[in-house]
Amino acid sequence: MDRLSLTAKAREESGKGHARRMRKAGYVPAILYGPNREATPIKVKAQELYSSLASNAIIDLTIEGEESQDKAVVMLKDLQRDILKGFLVHADFHEISLDETMVVSVSIELEGTPAGVKEGGVLSQLLREVEVECLPTNIPSQLTLDVSALEIGDSLEVGELDLPEGVDFITPTDETVVTVIVPTAEIEEEEEEELEDVDAEPELIGAEDEDEEGEEEEEDKE
Repeated sequence: MDRLSLTAKAREESGKGHARRMRKAGYVPAILYGPNREATPIKVKAQELYSSLASNAIIDLTIEGEESQDKAVVMLKDLQRDILKGFLVHADFHEISLDETMVVSVSIELEGTPAGVKEGGVLSQLLREVEVECLPTNIPSQLTLDVSALEIGDSLEVGELDLPEGVDFITPTDETVVTVIVPTAEIEEEEEEELEDVDAEPELIGAEDEDEEGEEEEEDKE
């Protein structure tokens, strides 16, 4: 688990005009909140914030006021970017307690090339992250899953992920993470063949009925 340090400054001004001026000066407006803290408006240097974007990182935040400093252990909860230009618009920091468990999402990283893919199958990843519960200091940066042994038709579930000690799953353990499936083209070919077989059957039956009717007419004439 990454542990970073970040310095912020208290702010009293608000509004879009002030936010624009703040960004031009190299700062990102932000808010700090927590179970035992009122929402506190702050601002952070954009360059320092960019270096603190590691997933689920614990941040030692120092808030500089005009006459005093405030310190908090936080995690970056939400980050807004400009849709067109991509620069940082606003950040939300959540104060945490290192002694209390919390629920977080952890990304899943796949390792290896499945044997089934080498045989023509297609790897399909259904889950890219799972929810776990643990102390903040035990949060994994990511979870890895070796898929190299998967054959066509095989799959791996959440419960087959290796968790560090002190970490528990919140996501149901029977949910499928990844599977190797038959290529779509082959499935379509099989379906077409089945349809052709079904379409051919009525023609055969009709032909047999015509033959039988013909024989009955000849018998009647006799």
